[in-house]
Amino acid sequence: MTDPLAHVQNLVDDWERNAEEKAARYASMRQEVERISITASAAGGAVSVTVGANGIPSAVTMTADVGRLRPEQISAAVMEAMRKAQAGYPAELARIVGETVGDTESGRHIVAVAEENFPRPEPDDPPAAPPRRRGGDDGDDGDFSDDGYLR
Repeated sequence: MTDPLAHVQNLVDDWERNAEEKAARYASMRQEVERISITASAAGGAVSVTVGANGIPSAVTMTADVGRLRPEQISAAVMEAMRKAQAGYPAELARIVGETVGDTESGRHIVAVAEENFPRPEPDDPPAAPPRRRGGDDGDDGDFSDDGYLR
């Protein structure tokens, strides 16, 4: 006669084995996500931004060509490059999730949150125009402060 608890023990052993395998897959996913590094550039390559895990910028680099840009163009280029790099984050995350944990509810949720936080830029959106300086270029004396001399 077979032991009636043997079947239950097999079920518990299978559950434990599956839990350990699932934990290992998620640990592997976490390690891969921590290695994400995506770089994008703007202003003809004068500005580059690298984002890492969670789409957080980890480096900003500029070439000598940045010297031909006005300050507002530099800041716009940094933001453009950062958004481009971040827009690539969901696809890279989806690749890692697919290779490690597969098509699971939690994996889909992780990717959906990344897509919500870092959407792809609309192809029809023109780059943002740099902000205009008050008073235009007429009579520009090179003083960048907002203080007048008649205080």
